Amino acid sequence: CNLKRGASALLCSRYLLLGVVTLLFGIAILAFNFSNEYFALNGEFSLRELPSVRSAVKRVSLDESYNIRYSHLLEPQVFWPRQFGRAAEVMLPFAMNILRAGAEPTQNFRYRGYPAIVMGVLVMIFCLGALAVICVRRQTGMATLLATLVVSGFCYAAMVPHYVMTHNFEILFYFGFPLAAYTLALLCLRRISRMRLSPFFAVAALTVFAASTSQIAGLGQSRAELSVEAEYMAEYGAIRDLVDASETIYVPASYWSIGGGAAYAWAYYLSGANVVFNDGYAPRKPQQPVNYLLMRTREDSPALLTPAHRSYFLYDWELYNEWHRTANLGRPVIAEDWQVYLRDGHLTYISPECANRDEPFLLHFIPQDIADLAAGRQEYGYDNADFHFQRYGITLSDGTCLAERPLPEYDIAAIRTGQYTGVGRIWGGEYHLR
Repeated sequence: CNLKRGASALLCSRYLLLGVVTLLFGIAILAFNFSNEYFALNGEFSLRELPSVRSAVKRVSLDESYNIRYSHLLEPQVFWPRQFGRAAEVMLPFAMNILRAGAEPTQNFRYRGYPAIVMGVLVMIFCLGALAVICVRRQTGMATLLATLVVSGFCYAAMVPHYVMTHNFEILFYFGFPLAAYTLALLCLRRISRMRLSPFFAVAALTVFAASTSQIAGLGQSRAELSVEAEYMAEYGAIRDLVDASETIYVPASYWSIGGGAAYAWAYYLSGANVVFNDGYAPRKPQQPVNYLLMRTREDSPALLTPAHRSYFLYDWELYNEWHRTANLGRPVIAEDWQVYLRDGHLTYISPECANRDEPFLLHFIPQDIADLAAGRQEYGYDNADFHFQRYGITLSDGTCLAERPLPEYDIAAIRTGQYTGVGRIWGGEYHLR
């Protein structure tokens, strides 16, 4: 009988109705966005190939290659302590948060502090529960709401772990922690003191807000950083002047990697030009005729059209491919799934079949003198320069995959390189220079 009454009350609950309406509204928005994207691309891609759908598949842990790439971040002993740490960070205003304010502690400090943070959050959850029992024991609706606020962020993190781990702004979903804590604290203080606390809280809130905004303003971009962004924008403007509106620029990477410090500046300065991006899912060879190649890698090629630039380089597409086919690649040092050549202070990776191009590349430089390494690398005995083809590679017009990485300035004793996945090496080799 009690079970029936409980089920009936749940089905008639306005909170259930609100949840259903919210769910349907979210589904409607997703359906609209997916259909809008499908028709904007003239139906040339299946639903599974749409960029938004591919992104959603990655975020909900259904993309195996993405799972392998970020497997180290999804291990429970790494993932959940970090989420507890984020919940703790969002509890304190900026001016009072030792993990964010002041001298900008290093990432190592934050990781070393995680065990204490986790214990602190667990104690906090216990205290919230105790406050709930004291202050809202007769208000089941309020208790349910506050419990939902506390738990909702962790439920969201469990559903989209990739997105939560790779985007720091997802800390927003732990806002239920301070909202529940401060609500309960206010109710408890009001009951104990029997005073009007609103004026005191208003003054305290304004004081903390002023202190926080003052500290945030002090962490703004320096003049040097702003000058670098101004240089990026000037280079984009120069590139736009070289390209006719009817011509096409090919970017063999995602728009994230080409954005650099001047995020989305390319979208403004190259507006009106036909820019084709490649985010690593489609074949690296462009699927349509292109006129220019835009990269962040400078090549001493006759195809280079922007020799005065320092960050973004425009090449004539046909001349660039012809130059790469005929240029001296240097001496071969490793012949595996990818052929590796040493030339003019660079390593050149070539694969006619583009073997395993989506898997990360291992690249270690072993110096002749360990003292040449940065202090944090000397205990390992080598420099780690691992990279992804999606960021540094290009596919030539004949379908050959090519990537180049510069050598460090110090004297090298050996080069160790290859490719790997979460389960082990795919191929590897080591070349000794002495």
